Amino acid sequence: MDKIIIDADACILGRLSVEVSKLSRLKKEIIILNCDKVVISGSKKNIMSDYLDKLHRGSTEKGPFQPKRPDRLVRRTIRGMMNYKGFTGKPAYARIKTFIGVPDEYKDKISKDFKCKKASDLMHAKFLSVGEVCRQLGGKW
Repeated sequence: MDKIIIDADACILGRLSVEVSKLSRLKKEIIILNCDKVVISGSKKNIMSDYLDKLHRGSTEKGPFQPKRPDRLVRRTIRGMMNYKGFTGKPAYARIKTFIGVPDEYKDKISKDFKCKKASDLMHAKFLSVGEVCRQLGGKW
């Protein structure tokens, strides 16, 4: 099984999620590093209003529960791009691992061939990092 290690620093969340879900369905193990530095395109006001609406939806006892840590928020977004309950989607989702920062065991093993759309490609568009969104939602990591 191939293992792809991605440094997600300044990658756009939606584009990263699509590519990772495709690769995971092709039986490749995906490891995503620096999840707190992934960016979401859009204005700060719109991004925060969307995530706060999701956070206050439902009940505090029964859910739905929203992740407040960057690694879990990125993994949850990837889950939205795949059929995670299906026959092929469940093992594909299990092959995805996310980390805040870079663990020592993956420092020298980052894949050079994986290219994702970066925040610098957005030209003059606004964006917000996932770490900042999670801090505003009340996450502690």
